[in-house]
Amino acid sequence: MKFKYAVLMLAMALFATLIFSGCFATSTTKAAPPMVNRTGEAPTAAFLPFINTYEPETAAFVSKHLEACLADRKVFRFVPKSEVNAAVAGVDLDKMFGLKASQYAAIGRKLNADYVIHGTMAVRKTLKFTGWRKDVDVSARVYDGRTGAKVDSWRSMTDFATTSAKTELSAEEMAASAANHTCAKMMERAF
Repeated sequence: MKFKYAVLMLAMALFATLIFSGCFATSTTKAAPPMVNRTGEAPTAAFLPFINTYEPETAAFVSKHLEACLADRKVFRFVPKSEVNAAVAGVDLDKMFGLKASQYAAIGRKLNADYVIHGTMAVRKTLKFTGWRKDVDVSARVYDGRTGAKVDSWRSMTDFATTSAKTELSAEEMAASAANHTCAKMMERAF
């Protein structure tokens, strides 16, 4: 009886260790990726704004930050914002799962863009002793500018990132971290 009890307690301890070690996966917030000298001409992309009805300022920040990061590292040459805004006038971009392939293709052809970049952004708030932690979830997708087919997608979340109390209470700082991570992952793919 004592042997069975000891085995049961050992099994429970191992199970608890396994569960808790998976729950507390942590990393620090992501700094901007390094500058890379790419050779050749970067493909042209139309960057559609990331829109979030509940956090419009943070969504605009993510869009601007990610676009600047990709442009500075010559991953893409971007169609001017005024042309993109004119091309998407009347199109409801506030869709959780994006537009139809035909809509992405129409935008890409209209702007003569090789790719169309679009995505979603969400802020999740968690109450802590220091205040409301604002974790940011960024999902970016790249579509072929001729066919509208999805080429690739990336997702970055700040959940479980260890950081200072000041940073975790700022949606903008957490958004910069998520955008930097997304930019770094997009740089790994050859377009």
